[in-house]
Amino acid sequence: MSLVIGIDGCKSGWFTVWQNQDETIETAIFQSLNNLKDFFTEPNQLIIGIDMPVILSEVMPREADQLARKLLSKKASSIFTAPTPEMLYQPSYEKASLISKKLIGKSMSLQSWYLFPKIKDVQTILHYENIKIFEIHPELSFRAMNNGKVILESKKTAEGFEIRKSLLDKHFFSFNFDAIRNKYQKKYVMDNDILDALVVLWSTKRIVNNQASYLPKLPEKPNMQIVY
Repeated sequence: MSLVIGIDGCKSGWFTVWQNQDETIETAIFQSLNNLKDFFTEPNQLIIGIDMPVILSEVMPREADQLARKLLSKKASSIFTAPTPEMLYQPSYEKASLISKKLIGKSMSLQSWYLFPKIKDVQTILHYENIKIFEIHPELSFRAMNNGKVILESKKTAEGFEIRKSLLDKHFFSFNFDAIRNKYQKKYVMDNDILDALVVLWSTKRIVNNQASYLPKLPEKPNMQIVY
């Protein structure tokens, strides 16, 4: 027995969604991904989709990042360049940036640096035999959900939010945004965290059902792919 889970990073840790057997949606926040194996004790296997780099390359940028940017065209800026393992474990932004300059000729963004703790957290669960984890980018998933058309409107605008929510409503009949929203304060979980975690769950279910697409199809390392 396996459980399919969608995860998006949030201010308080990891916002996590899954469905019960009757397809009702459950949610929780975990401070660390290692807490999942203690919380989900019954399923034999966890199949996780997560909006965070999973398998890192020694070169930059990864092929997956480049291909994702091409597909997202005008929304390409939503894909940030994943660090190398060497960069990830540097003690400071300045030292990580020096490696970035050596590899691609420019400093890494501060936004990328702030994600390093979460990328490190992902690395801590890769060795568990009962966990399969896949890297999923929400905007690629929304593109797939939207018949291959990129949604240009920002999810932080009312229009962009409604477009994405209406797509999720069609695929998750038990999705009640307001009910989920009322469970968490916005300082812990933002509106877009809810949407992103759910569309990540949608793509993870596509993996299980052999319907997902992979960038690239033949990766440099196993599972060094962005899935949607």
